[in-house]
Amino acid sequence: MKSPPRQMTTGEVRDQFLAHVWHMIRYWQRLDDSSAIRIEGAVFSVLAALDGSAATLPGFVVAPAPHSSDKHYCRERGGNYFPDAPNVECDIAGRLHDLFYAKAKEIP
Repeated sequence: MKSPPRQMTTGEVRDQFLAHVWHMIRYWQRLDDSSAIRIEGAVFSVLAALDGSAATLPGFVVAPAPHSSDKHYCRERGGNYFPDAPNVECDIAGRLHDLFYAKAKEIP
């Protein structure tokens, strides 16, 4: 029996995002264009996914996540500081670079 629909876990969302990134990499690798054009295209594809322009993913909230001491540190030195990130229930950031290459092994 099939389970009823449910909200995806943070891990599932992170996994789908990384899979999408690798599919975009594989797509741009297959093209005969110069390396610069392929790199630019791959980066553009990731930004489009974050913006919500990917057919298989929703848009994502991309916000700064400064360390708790950053505001005080910057102000003491007369510098501007990043705003605090909004409270997000499904934050997939933080481990994307750790999981990036592991996901590549799953994508043909």
